[in-house]
Amino acid sequence: MAEPTYKPKAWQLGVSGLIAIFGAVVLWMVLNPRVEDDYRNYYIERSWSCFPRLISFFYPLGEPVSFVKDRPGYKRDTIRWCGFMPIKNDGIKSFGDYGILKLKFPIPDEDLLLTFSSWANTNADKPEREVAILVNGHQVGTTIYKDAKRVNGHIVIPAAVVQDTVADGVVEIRFNVPRIAPPGTNSEPVTLQLRLEALRLVPVSKAPPPGHTPIGEPGEREQEPRWTIERGGIAPASSVPVLP
Repeated sequence: MAEPTYKPKAWQLGVSGLIAIFGAVVLWMVLNPRVEDDYRNYYIERSWSCFPRLISFFYPLGEPVSFVKDRPGYKRDTIRWCGFMPIKNDGIKSFGDYGILKLKFPIPDEDLLLTFSSWANTNADKPEREVAILVNGHQVGTTIYKDAKRVNGHIVIPAAVVQDTVADGVVEIRFNVPRIAPPGTNSEPVTLQLRLEALRLVPVSKAPPPGHTPIGEPGEREQEPRWTIERGGIAPASSVPVLP
């Protein structure tokens, strides 16, 4: 006696086909997720350290930014930074090969002056370290860290570099820090740690007069409270205004 056979009905085949198509679509979406670049770079490709969140990048051009709690200055609520740890009482600290600040403001038709107050985890017994500063991918200057003293950056950014922004009009300031030792037990590179305490970007026509404090000597406080950062000496920073 022949075994009974079952012939599926057309609607059953149709439902099975739809389920197979749905599964294939879901698998394709998993393998090719359509997400924002911030999300993809942070969670999927892990190619940068910018935590994805909605933010305007707005920066009031000319205002000093404080990265120290309860310090006078713009409170950085809308500024985006990547490669820096969360804010603490002594500023923000880099934790990889770079630290990035992203700012958005009306681009002026003139050069800008970038000033910042920084430290590095080094001392006079170690070789001096150089940190390259790039704006929109163009190197505009270098700061040199010879010891544990504060380094005040003072760099002129050519107007052409600032105007070379991406489509969304965001200006990117990047600090490339050097690797100072072989990778550790977790295979992560050991890099110089840069600490930023304050930063300001201002058109050169509205910039405050430069200070004349000798290296390593205490500096006088500025009269303008919004510009006051802290007493300290000025260390050398070079400016490279020529575009490649």
